[in-house]
Amino acid sequence: MDEQPTDPKPAFHLQFTTAIQSLTDQITTLPNLRTGSSQQQDLISAILSKISALTHDLKDAANYLPGYDQRIYSEQLKATTDALNTARKASAPRTKFAFKARARGDASSSSSSSSTITTPTPPPPATASTPKQPSTTTTATTTTLSNLTSTRTHTPPATTDSTILSLSNLTSCIITPQSQSQSPQTNNNNNNNPFTTATITSITTSILIILPQISGPTHLTNLTSSILVISCHQFRLHDSKNLDIYLSCRGRPIIERCSNIRVARIPERWAHLRVDADGAGGEDRWDQVDDFNWLKEGRRSPNWRVMEEGEGVDEEGWGRVLEGVGGVEDEDLRRKLLPGL
Repeated sequence: MDEQPTDPKPAFHLQFTTAIQSLTDQITTLPNLRTGSSQQQDLISAILSKISALTHDLKDAANYLPGYDQRIYSEQLKATTDALNTARKASAPRTKFAFKARARGDASSSSSSSSTITTPTPPPPATASTPKQPSTTTTATTTTLSNLTSTRTHTPPATTDSTILSLSNLTSCIITPQSQSQSPQTNNNNNNNPFTTATITSITTSILIILPQISGPTHLTNLTSSILVISCHQFRLHDSKNLDIYLSCRGRPIIERCSNIRVARIPERWAHLRVDADGAGGEDRWDQVDDFNWLKEGRRSPNWRVMEEGEGVDEEGWGRVLEGVGGVEDEDLRRKLLPGL
């Protein structure tokens, strides 16, 4: 007897409501953090990233969720966003009182009073040109690496509580795995605290090697002229171009509003971290990409393709990336490895 297909709606409901509850718990902690501290700002950034990821999840699930359910989930997202805005206002710095002398000759001034209490105009909000401070932090559930330029560093390790990885605003960076992830003797099942979710946004001319395996979904937005190596359960890429992706994925990868995307299977040096290397069965669907902007039957999307033999990074190139011989700011390395330059 043929096995009946599994209804995805209950699993989506559980994942979505659990994430909303986690966000609610994080939002309630905001007023307890020091106003304006890096810890508070990183938590806000992580919450915003997760809300964005859930929005993409809901959009991707529209093909099987009833309209009523979609409306309920959308209302929950809006309520969570409103709660975040309220918490941010409540924890904003309080305006201070200042004494300001009245102008001489003021007809309304009295002889018994020479000053009045006024509230100064608060400073204007920071503009987009305000420099962002580099940050590597761990909050209650999220490990964040953000605002780095021309930097070589490792993927932050997961912890028992912090199982969400957030990477954002990286330019000309090389992010490599912790040393134990590079060895074939270390299987992804032996990683005691894997990240369950990854959110990657605003990456330019960088090389990201996100290993070991992300046990849940990975959401990527606004990546340009970069290289990505990743093993995950679900892969969803939005608003990106000129990427070389070395991928292992249990679900069918999804791209949307993307162009010039090349995919290849994770290189042999990390074959032990592929999703089908754990002996649990299941197919590695790294090359079964669904382009949501190209739904024409029988015609391949022009926005992505599988790398041909001889394309991409060779063993010498991976050696340069991993062993620290040259950084992404090295013009020779940029021309040789990064796509779209």
